[in-house]
Amino acid sequence: MLEGGRIGARQAVFLMVSMVLPTAFLFVASVTSHLARQDGWISILLATLAALLIARLAVSLSLRFPGKTLFQFTEEILGRWPGKAVTLLYIWWYIHMNAEIVRQFGSFVVSAFMPETPIIFIELLITAIAAYAVRNGLEVFTRVNEIVLPLILGSVVIIIFLVTPEMNMKNLLPVFEYGAVPVIKGAVMPAAWMGEIVTMAVLIPYLSRAEEAHRIAAAATLITGFFLAVTQVIDIAIFGPEITAGWLFPALNEIRMIHLANYLERLEAIQMGIWVAGGLVKICVFYWAAALGSAQWLELKDYKPLVLPLGAILLAMSITLHDSILDLFDFLGRYWGPYALTIFIAGIPLLLLAVAAARGRGGSPG
Repeated sequence: MLEGGRIGARQAVFLMVSMVLPTAFLFVASVTSHLARQDGWISILLATLAALLIARLAVSLSLRFPGKTLFQFTEEILGRWPGKAVTLLYIWWYIHMNAEIVRQFGSFVVSAFMPETPIIFIELLITAIAAYAVRNGLEVFTRVNEIVLPLILGSVVIIIFLVTPEMNMKNLLPVFEYGAVPVIKGAVMPAAWMGEIVTMAVLIPYLSRAEEAHRIAAAATLITGFFLAVTQVIDIAIFGPEITAGWLFPALNEIRMIHLANYLERLEAIQMGIWVAGGLVKICVFYWAAALGSAQWLELKDYKPLVLPLGAILLAMSITLHDSILDLFDFLGRYWGPYALTIFIAGIPLLLLAVAAARGRGGSPG
């Protein structure tokens, strides 16, 4: 295989959690509150349930073809050229998704901390670091993530503890004031974010024990859903649904409220560093998947020569995709969820599983 690295179950769980949380912490609360109001936490629970089903689908499909990634078993299921067409779609999706992520973090840093800095410099730095990590292989950024993710989760727990006195749980009432439809609409975008667990179909061949894939995917999804639901409750309990929906980064404003004995305050710069580090891990996962898929699509022996060209495409797309951060928010809130869910996260995997079962391709479902 093009990637010689192997990772354990805990490392894989950490990686799948980091694949979602860093950007979700920044953006999900605002978009979900805009649609579901005070019931946003229920939308997160629905999204978690949907993500568990997606995880089951992706892992079951992948385990039918031991040792093969999503980019390889599509050809075995559909035939050479239809399979290559589907693989090319996934390569595009990973590049597009990663360009959106780079833009999200560039917009976050510039909007919240460095308004005088051209966004291209932030994005160039992020892309360069990610390219270096991806060239060094899966094991390298996975081990880095073993340090980064505990910092992210630990900081969230500390923040929850420090902002608890500011919470008013009455802001979460009444439940279902506007009915079920807004709650379902509010679940679409977080479901798309959490549905990125479909990347397990790329990662499974590199697990030290592939038979643990179902447990890994379920654990990662539940951890992610728990932290997103808790942060959604906290944001609404502190600010109310209207203010939460109106802010670009409610989690950042939550941190800015921390004042402990006139000593512990202005923690947002530290938190920014932790979030960006987590975002780099997320970017590395999708960058690596795009490079690996491109090499397998081209039938190369090594993916490393493709890392820099893909980085150039990634950087160019991140700059040109959106005119402003408001345009980015509009795209994420309105279009990204349906686009990702119906095609790449659920649509194509369901089709592949159905065709594989009908044609008797691969082994028994995992």
